[in-house]
This record gives sequence, structure tokens and C-alpha cells, in this order.
Amino acid sequence: MDPAEASSMINQGAGTPGSPVGLAQPQMMTNSNMRVVKEPRGFLKLLQFIFAIFAFATASGGGSHFQFSVTCNSSSDPKMVDVYYSYPYRLEDVPVTSKFCENATQSVYPLVGNENSSAEYFVTIGVFAFLYSLVALTIYVFVEGQFGDKDLWSKADLFITTAFAIFWFTSSSAWAAAVADIKWSTYAPNVYTHGSVSKLCSKPGAVCTDAGLNSSYANLNVSILFGFLNFILWAGNIWFTYKETPWHAQRNEPAEKKYPSPALGTPTGMEGGTLSSPSQI
Repeated sequence: MDPAEASSMINQGAGTPGSPVGLAQPQMMTNSNMRVVKEPRGFLKLLQFIFAIFAFATASGGGSHFQFSVTCNSSSDPKMVDVYYSYPYRLEDVPVTSKFCENATQSVYPLVGNENSSAEYFVTIGVFAFLYSLVALTIYVFVEGQFGDKDLWSKADLFITTAFAIFWFTSSSAWAAAVADIKWSTYAPNVYTHGSVSKLCSKPGAVCTDAGLNSSYANLNVSILFGFLNFILWAGNIWFTYKETPWHAQRNEPAEKKYPSPALGTPTGMEGGTLSSPSQI
């Protein structure tokens, strides 16, 4: 065989661009990177992606309504009052409007409470956590294997994961307190006995009673649960992202090997079984 032909065959076997083998190698690398989803770091990131969606979706979709009735005098029929509220739960901007014991004017009475800051904080963390989880998963699967030096990315991933764990804890705690206030402010008996709405029921001849239709807080309760579950996921993933950093690799490096000291009775210069120089004999 001609040496030139042999050299060409060797180059093709090594994956020369344009050859079938050369095209297969990137594809094999891409497929092998899918294994990261089965590892704790990647699997937890997938769960974070899913749970973040549920967290901000249930929090922003927790709007509801309630009713109470007003009777202006013992002979009149009760008038039903419907009150609707929704995200971002700025209850002071939710008016209770209707004609109560008046024929010509319409009175407006706002609810008590303003929980929009906690609600928006929680939902914002959920949206950004969802986006970062998507970006991180994409990097894990398609990009990370092509990094020549992935130390910078692994450190950034660790810092961002730690930050989100802190954000999830603080936002979930604040949101849980806000939900408790929302429940109190939207419970019909509290509405017509406290705050500005109580003035409505204090009019001469007016009697307010619970109509039996109260707010549903299922979405709000579930959102709190998902908030703290997200905190657990992100806090638990700190360890697995730390294991990818050079700090963990340096910590686990074996100690430098040291040569044993000369045995007792061994003449100086004969370590290793050889003499240092003829003058030492």
C-alpha cells in the first residue's frame, strides 16, 4: 500500500472533518450529555424548573370572591354584595360598591390591606427561577461538555443556586404572612365588621350578614407549599453544584507523597541503596 494512502486512512479514522466518523463524534458527545439529567444536579434542576412554574402560577392565580348580604330594614329583601379580588392583591384598591339603604347614591368602601409587595416578590422569584433553571439545563446538556475550562461556570452556578435558595426562603416566608392577612381581610364577617366597610353596616336600619359564599384559598395555600418546596430543592442542590467546582476538587486531592526517611543504621549517602560519591565509602 502506498504510504500516502495509509496516512489518509489513518487521518479519516481519527475523525477528519467531513468523514462519517468525524460527524459522529459531536453527536455522540451531545447524546452522552443527556446523562446529566439523571444525575442529582441535573435532576434537581429539572424539578426546580417544574416547581417554579407551579409556585408563581398558583400565587398569581389565587383570585377569588365572597358575598355578604345587607338588609336595610326588617321588611326589605336582603341585597347581595359580591366582592372580587385578584393578583397582586392590592386590597385597598378593591371597592365594595352598592346602594345600601339609599335610593339615589352609590357608596364605595375599600377593603383593608395591601399585600402586593409580598405577592410580586414571590412571583418575581418564581419567574426568574424558572428562567434560570431552563438556561442551566440547556448549558448542562448542550454546552457544558464543550467548555475548555468550566471553572467559571461551575462557580457562577454555585453562587446563583445559593442566592435562589435564600430568595425562595425569604419570599416564601413573606408570602405566607401576606396570605394570612389576605384571608383575614377577605373573610366576609371581618369585612363588614372592620375597616371602612363597617361604616356601611352601621347605617340606621342596616344589618349585614354572611351570605355563605366565602373566598377560596386553595391556590394561595398551594403556592406557599410550592414556595418552601422550591427552597428545599435549591438548598439541597447547593451541595451538588459545589461538587462541580474546583474548590471541591482541591479539597479532595490526595496529600503529596513523601519519601520515607532512611532506616536506622543506613550509612549517610546510601539512601536508595547507592552511594552519594566514592569519597563517602
